[in-house]
Amino acid sequence: MADSETITCNFTHWYGTPAFVISLTGSELKRVLGAVYAERLGHWFFPAYFPYAEDVVNDLKIVVPNIEFTPEAQKQMQKIQDIKERLKKFDISYREGFKFATKPYKHQEEAVKFMLALRRAAIFYDMGLGKTKAVIDVMRHDPMKTLVLAPLIGVNLWVEEIKTHTISGELETAALIGTPKKKKKILEECADADVLITSYDTAKRYNDNILENYKFERIVADESHYLRGHRSARTKSAVALASHAHTRIILSGTPSLGNPLHLWGQLSFLANHIPATNFWKFKNRYCMTSKNYRIPGNRRRNMIVGYKNLDLLNSKVQRIALRKKKEECLDLPERTITDIEFSISGKQKKAYNELVETSSAMLDSGKLLEAANAAVVIQKLMQVLSGFVIQTAPDICDGCKNLKTCVNNNQRPYTKGCVVNPEPYPQTIERFKTNPKMDALEELLDGITAEERNKCIIWAWFTEELNMLEEMLKDKEIQYLRLDGRNSSCGREYADKFNADPNIKIWLAQVSTGVALTLNAATYMIYYNLSYDLGHYLQSLDRNLRIGQNNNVTVYRLIHKNSVLEYVAKVLSQKENIASSLADAVSCILCKKSLVCLVKGIKPYKKGCLHKERTHRIVTHPMTL
Repeated sequence: MADSETITCNFTHWYGTPAFVISLTGSELKRVLGAVYAERLGHWFFPAYFPYAEDVVNDLKIVVPNIEFTPEAQKQMQKIQDIKERLKKFDISYREGFKFATKPYKHQEEAVKFMLALRRAAIFYDMGLGKTKAVIDVMRHDPMKTLVLAPLIGVNLWVEEIKTHTISGELETAALIGTPKKKKKILEECADADVLITSYDTAKRYNDNILENYKFERIVADESHYLRGHRSARTKSAVALASHAHTRIILSGTPSLGNPLHLWGQLSFLANHIPATNFWKFKNRYCMTSKNYRIPGNRRRNMIVGYKNLDLLNSKVQRIALRKKKEECLDLPERTITDIEFSISGKQKKAYNELVETSSAMLDSGKLLEAANAAVVIQKLMQVLSGFVIQTAPDICDGCKNLKTCVNNNQRPYTKGCVVNPEPYPQTIERFKTNPKMDALEELLDGITAEERNKCIIWAWFTEELNMLEEMLKDKEIQYLRLDGRNSSCGREYADKFNADPNIKIWLAQVSTGVALTLNAATYMIYYNLSYDLGHYLQSLDRNLRIGQNNNVTVYRLIHKNSVLEYVAKVLSQKENIASSLADAVSCILCKKSLVCLVKGIKPYKKGCLHKERTHRIVTHPMTL
């Protein structure tokens, strides 16, 4: 390219996406933000939508000093500038004749205007602030075929919410649920639907079928933190589907669950140029690692020991995200969280300490309980504290001459094809005769149910915990609803019944199912057990503190002092703090140290800032009791 040669930049819509386009061969333009080269056309394409159009124009002026923008390109640049100024005050106009089917709160209307202004938008609202309604209003304002990805428990919720917030028959909706045969039929008939709703896991299995049968232009990832694993098939599938939509939206109340890497998949869903060119560059940019951690086999591995450059990551997120907290938007009642200490029996203590010291324990039945690794040890310790243990299958792979062949063929032990033992290993569960943790819960429950109007949510981790709790509720003749992995698709139906029927006092469920449901009828909540998953914890915690809750809420967490359960509670608290620093802007104006920082030149997240960029990980080292 000669220095004197004038290069023309035009404006077009490339597969529906606003794009600047330059007809030029060569690789120099790959340095421009979001550059894509279409070899068949001999064109370079660049994002021409807010907020990245300005960056692209600046990059182009640096890489191609003699560039000339066509009138169409200049008109788009002026349009972007206009959007930028209007969005500062949420002064985004609706199309002529548009009216809301149901009246929005102020924060919901701001979300609608934000999504109308951005082609790639993230709505990071706390749980219970009505993100779904805001997206439905956008669908009504800008009709285009929309694919919605959601957790399984949220699919039916979306169907019901669309009915609630639209005029009858306004949006034709199809939900990809049911048997494989039924899903295939739905896919064959969904071409004319305005909205197709499917779970993440169903989308993963039917990715090609969806693309073949449903030509969507907009895609929505509800509870987008489900895309936090960069290697997971779920994330890869969702990102692949997103590449076929020119308008993309992600929704989450907990976008980062204590780790910057959780944002990679979500930002890549919006556009691959937002996070970084690849995952490993993203990790190196925002994570600090150490090689001083050993794993079995005396090998060293890199372990994340802290975070860095969170101010840069925060600025990336803030450009495309609208963040709101409950306390900013709603006058909700107070929530009190209280940890209740429980004791354990002598036999539980003996089994617990043996597991800590030797990774095995002799049970009353005479059976030896063994844990294969540290993760299993912690899982078994949590079971002991809850009053039972599950006997896991013995390791028959270690030392087996067929191991390499089985790994290559994805052959698992105790399944058909296993040379050593092709039969399923019979799972055995042994309960302790006395269970002080259950006694503590019963005492709490007696006080709660003494008042007839009270309802309570009880969260558990293991299925056996649900079984034990269910037996207790039946003995007490307390009416309840149970939700677990087997019937999670019934969540909305069960929630409506729980809220409406005064005779049903207890919502009994696995903490992993605490997503996308409103359980405001319950003013009490008990965690019989906690899971390490911050997303599960935060989602479940907000099930009964949502729009419409008028009463104070009380939460009890059953904790045994100095046990792994207490460590889990600490880990969740730490992760929550880190998650906040990644999702929320640093409010320097309101900070008590703002003037000091201004004088001393202290930057957000840097040395001296109240918001730390580095974190020390809490590592669970179980101690004997």
